[in-house]
Amino acid sequence: MGKHDCVVLYNAANISEKDGCQERIYASNILREEVSAIEESLRMGGFDPYVLSVDYFSKELIQTLTEIAPKFVFNLCEEMNGKCELEMCVAGLLDLMEIPYTGSDPFALGLALNKFHVKQILRSSGIPTPRGFLRYPGQKTSIPRGMRFPVIVKPGRQDASLGINSDSVCHTAEQAERQIRYVHEIYEQEALVEEFLDGKEFNVSVIGHQNPEVLAVQEIDFAGLPEGEPRIVSYRAKWDEESLMYSSTVPICPAIIPERLENRIKDIAIRSHVCIGCRDYSRVDMRTDARGGLYVLEVNPNPDISPNAGFARAARVAGYSYQDMILKISQSALERAQKTAAAVYAF
Repeated sequence: MGKHDCVVLYNAANISEKDGCQERIYASNILREEVSAIEESLRMGGFDPYVLSVDYFSKELIQTLTEIAPKFVFNLCEEMNGKCELEMCVAGLLDLMEIPYTGSDPFALGLALNKFHVKQILRSSGIPTPRGFLRYPGQKTSIPRGMRFPVIVKPGRQDASLGINSDSVCHTAEQAERQIRYVHEIYEQEALVEEFLDGKEFNVSVIGHQNPEVLAVQEIDFAGLPEGEPRIVSYRAKWDEESLMYSSTVPICPAIIPERLENRIKDIAIRSHVCIGCRDYSRVDMRTDARGGLYVLEVNPNPDISPNAGFARAARVAGYSYQDMILKISQSALERAQKTAAAVYAF
């Protein structure tokens, strides 16, 4: 195995599909292009990384990490044992082994996966989010009085836009009930129903831990979408590179917006990053309503940092090369290791 000072840890893509699911497997969500790019960036930065692919928790995983004893792990695991809800457990294992790692801790990773709880916490901190509710499988409750249509229906605990498709934006109660059943049957979890904000959509990339900074504000241009297609970044728009939805959801980075709006977006992004407990890097998704009001849709710790993803694009706008970005994220993990060691030796 040789001597290595860090580990790039990632999970292989889950390629299983369920009958009736509209969200298919595409090449772009199987390939982990960021793995080799991060490995190369670390080597160019003077590190000697060991690349480790894992699918399941195992004794061999623990033995390998123990044998290498890395200074830090670049944690790219998005799921484990085929379950995205176990992403947080990878960070938990590294904590138990006292191995520093990049990205957010178990609490932030687990919390961010529960979209409704995130919105409750954000609202308690004065950060606006769309009005919504949860419908659990087997519940017979009706859509609350006062909910304004259209609404958007999506899984309550998924990432990567899974469960978001052309039918997700619903203009009637009947359409909403149909999409709620889709989420229950295909994803076997509660459905999150929110008032749909038919305004501008922004993705905001944040880097850093102690003093996080916004790299850039990115706007999604929906002008090219076909008539009748909802103005959203659906699963196909994100992953099906051969689809019209993909080519018609064009990122504008940096967003061409008034300075006052830009400053408000940046402020809300930093507050959201801190509020949810994100570390090192995150992406905050926002939309405006018809009146220009700004609302947070999601907070995404450990977002996609492949070379062609939005986060890397924002980093380039901010003046970071891809290598600079990776080394900055890595440095945060090393600094945490140094602080932990200093605290131990102080006694």
